[in-house]
Amino acid sequence: MKKEYLTIGDLAKLANITVRTLRYYDNIGLLKPTDYKEGGHRLYSLEDYKRLQQIQSLKFLGFSLKSIQDLLVESYTEQKNLDEAINFKKRELLAQKEEIQRTINQLEHMKRIITDKTEVDLSLFCFVLYAMIWEETSLDTYSDIKDTLYNISDSERLALDKIYFELYTKLKKLVAQESNPTSSEAQDLIESILENVKRTVSPQDKNMITPLSEGNFYNPFTNKEIIFLEEAKQYYLQRKG
Repeated sequence: MKKEYLTIGDLAKLANITVRTLRYYDNIGLLKPTDYKEGGHRLYSLEDYKRLQQIQSLKFLGFSLKSIQDLLVESYTEQKNLDEAINFKKRELLAQKEEIQRTINQLEHMKRIITDKTEVDLSLFCFVLYAMIWEETSLDTYSDIKDTLYNISDSERLALDKIYFELYTKLKKLVAQESNPTSSEAQDLIESILENVKRTVSPQDKNMITPLSEGNFYNPFTNKEIIFLEEAKQYYLQRKG
């Protein structure tokens, strides 16, 4: 290095760490600067930088700052301590890898849903994307829903999602055109939606993928669209009843 000493800013930049962190390390005695210049500004040596590299390496493996401080008192440690830390870190990284792969699969699923569209309704797009995120973060809490939701193959799920995306796009266009819920177009749409609801495995699934059930807030529709959908549904059921 060109400098005999590094300022706290120099060391922070070199180690890709914040100045605040270095100050904290100093305060707890984990990494004390070699010297101070006028005004109390910290100065670090090459040996300090090497110690910081050790701290960062052990922190990467999951050791706490207190454990790191204890470990660095000696030049050696038992192999089993490092072996356990390495295994823990590997498990953590493998879990992250699986999560990343699931996200990639979801994005590919989303891409396939809209692949044949010239224009895409943004509210529907965000709804489907949010639905996939919700499934990943929340379905473990609802094991009964999870068991039935994944009872269909990926290809079946894709086909179903594409159908609903198309149907809900048509619904939004009908409302935008101020069509009557009793019109033949609206009634044909309702019939298609209800037919596809029957393709789901359980009542729980049906509530998740269609807003037709009362009290279901998990949908991509405006209030006007929900009213239109409900009126069209009621008229359809009256005719069929």
